[in-house]
Amino acid sequence: MSLSPLPESSQPTAAVPQHVGTTLHWLAHLIDSAITVRVVEDEEEFAQRLLGVDASALVSVREYPSPVSFTLAGRAFASDMSRNPPTEIAGCESDESPAWDRLQLDGADESVPGALVAAFAAGTIAEVPLVVCFDNRYNGREIDVFAHADHREPAAAYLSSLLDRGRGELNWYRGKTLRVKTSIAGVTFVPVEHSTATRDDLVLPSAVWREIDVNVSGLLARRELLEAMRLGTNRGLLLYGPPGTGKTAVCKVIAAELGGRVSVLFCEARVLSEHIEELYAELIHLGPSLVVLEDIDLVVGPRSAGGGRALLSFLTALDGVMSAHSDVITLATTNDPRSIDDAAKRAARFDRLIEIPLPAIEARQTILSRYLGQLAALVDLPALAAATRGASGADLRELVRRSVIEFGEELTSSRMLRLVDTGAWHDPSVIGLYL
Repeated sequence: MSLSPLPESSQPTAAVPQHVGTTLHWLAHLIDSAITVRVVEDEEEFAQRLLGVDASALVSVREYPSPVSFTLAGRAFASDMSRNPPTEIAGCESDESPAWDRLQLDGADESVPGALVAAFAAGTIAEVPLVVCFDNRYNGREIDVFAHADHREPAAAYLSSLLDRGRGELNWYRGKTLRVKTSIAGVTFVPVEHSTATRDDLVLPSAVWREIDVNVSGLLARRELLEAMRLGTNRGLLLYGPPGTGKTAVCKVIAAELGGRVSVLFCEARVLSEHIEELYAELIHLGPSLVVLEDIDLVVGPRSAGGGRALLSFLTALDGVMSAHSDVITLATTNDPRSIDDAAKRAARFDRLIEIPLPAIEARQTILSRYLGQLAALVDLPALAAATRGASGADLRELVRRSVIEFGEELTSSRMLRLVDTGAWHDPSVIGLYL
């Protein structure tokens, strides 16, 4: 019996998954022996053929690195490939093309392996012939180095070299400002522009900056002494205060001051709730580093309020029990420190709690003047400052915006004071990147 081809209108329009396609080919061959079976060579069969060994004489050393380490090791491997072209290269399955991922590093594109297998002659990447496979298919990350069974140690040494060089000398994440995101496989880093915020952008009590200088600059300046005295080189700071007082802005200023000297990582909420231990494990290869965690009370609330697994992971990560990180400053924010479990606020986790208070009357006057700019001459700033007691910097910004939208250049003190009386500019739930 022969199989008739499908009508053109019935031809499949989507690619059949590899394992399904292979099964269908075998079934077709069983039905009609005239149909040849498509033979697909996987990475182990590729290694056997290129190394000239059978399965019993083949050895593989393997790592399942994090997405970050997979990419870093891939960069080291791409460098090796450019200096030592492989004798043969293929996809992880012989009917697939080698897959490369594209990175944008400081404005330049660079390719790193995604899913491919490559064979190397003796005397190139190692003294013995090796086959190396990078495989990031199916939401996994795997690196395999194949060799003759007698060459297991050189294979293991080469794999360790890839990881060490990628995380070390070729680690382009170090010293960068990074947005930490999550994927199915774990955390990923996305380089972003360094913050350009300055202290002049903010109106805060000098005591706030003094505490920050002691706990951030002081720690970085005395890391070697602290390490020699075995006092630890990690520090945790918790900024707290009402919404709109400038906690996020303070974080941006600190990031700007440290950018280029340390690795700065801004974390999205899901990282904090699901991958915090993995993140801190990555910091071993990035120190010194600053980790910014905003609104942590959303994740590490009191145990009595159900802050279970996420809280435990957070405490474990800060303690370094699993990651053994060092030279890490953790900078977190919350509107209310009472909403955080007491265990998170003890020394060696969050060593200092720094209040970012509502602005006093002199500070309110300065903030209003800055926002009003050239229109400041039209109003009585002391009167407005006195009338806005309890307002945050975000509130004052909204007051000015609302006034300009409604009155434009016909702004007057009486009109702004009437707006103050309505309370329409004041929203205690606002959390913004304001003064």
